[in-house]
Amino acid sequence: MDINSVQGGGSPQFLQQHQAQLPTQKQTQSTGVATTDPVMTAAEVNASASLQAYQQQSRESYTRSDSVDIKSSNILKNLHTVKAIEQMQTRLNDLVKGVRESTEQLNSAAEQVSRMQGNLMTIVKNYPPYPIESSERRELLMSYMSLRKEIEDLMIPPPPQPVYEKIKSMWDAMFSQNGQILASAVPSLDAGSGDKQVQAASEKLAETSGTLAAISDGVTQGLLG
Repeated sequence: MDINSVQGGGSPQFLQQHQAQLPTQKQTQSTGVATTDPVMTAAEVNASASLQAYQQQSRESYTRSDSVDIKSSNILKNLHTVKAIEQMQTRLNDLVKGVRESTEQLNSAAEQVSRMQGNLMTIVKNYPPYPIESSERRELLMSYMSLRKEIEDLMIPPPPQPVYEKIKSMWDAMFSQNGQILASAVPSLDAGSGDKQVQAASEKLAETSGTLAAISDGVTQGLLG
């Protein structure tokens, strides 16, 4: 083959075919970009997805943390409420116990007064009246004095302070500071006491009985109110 003919490029058809088979640098570069673009895009997508997953995880972590804090706060509030109720219940139990002790002793005193008054009423209502030297009259008066001694020995505790303040005037008019019933509330008699003394003592005992009942009611109402 003639070198000149080759160098001269040969036939135009041959050159066109040869050029078509050999990609140009621009085509190669273009092809290279085309082949690398999908790879870069996938990497970017993966990185973006990882970032979003991390952000979502962080948000969920914060949400869980906030939720735990809220639940812990609610639990503490509930615990404090329960403790407050328990303390309230303890105070109420103590209050009820004190009121019960007072009312039980008041009822005991009221029973004694009722029995004492019954003895005197037997003497007062007897007809014809018992003579002073009558053994029956003497026995009734001796029983009265024995019951009076028992009621004097009673130590009636005042109700708890909140209740006591509501019935203070009645209580102080009936009891001394140590809880003993005042001597004036249960008149003293002896075996030789006359009819007028017996009658006056009976009337005083009726007043005392009513006061004791009023105090007992006041103590109960003071607890409920």
